[in-house]
Amino acid sequence: MASVSSAHLVLFIAAILFSAALAGALTDSATIIGDSVNDAADTDAAHANTAFSVVSDPGAPNSVYNDTTDTLTILVKNTGDSTPLSDPRDITVLVDGEYQTPASTAVVSANADTWRPGTLLRVEVTVDLAPNTETRVVVDASGHRDHFTFTTS
Repeated sequence: MASVSSAHLVLFIAAILFSAALAGALTDSATIIGDSVNDAADTDAAHANTAFSVVSDPGAPNSVYNDTTDTLTILVKNTGDSTPLSDPRDITVLVDGEYQTPASTAVVSANADTWRPGTLLRVEVTVDLAPNTETRVVVDASGHRDHFTFTTS
């Protein structure tokens, strides 16, 4: 009878050890999933607070596109509650569906180096556009987009 009890005791201890290991693994998995959900929520909150509008004047194409220097200048106003980019150079610009690397970006505001709410960002892109054609520009920052359409002169 003692040998049966010893065998049961060994199996019981093995079951306890296995259960403890399994519980630890499940706890770690739950922690990882919880952290992932928190990160996604933070990203969604940042996206919800991000808003901007392209405020360049489509009725004044000469102020938007300089055909001598092939420079497209877009003014973008931060209308959101947060700073959408830590570095204004991280903005994405599409011109007629093609990615363009901004030649320069600058915050148009006195004593400002970050694109805070209410400030303007000037984005310059070097691109060759045909005269008298409709051009569509899409600006993307932190997942928020705005578009701007104008006709070159």
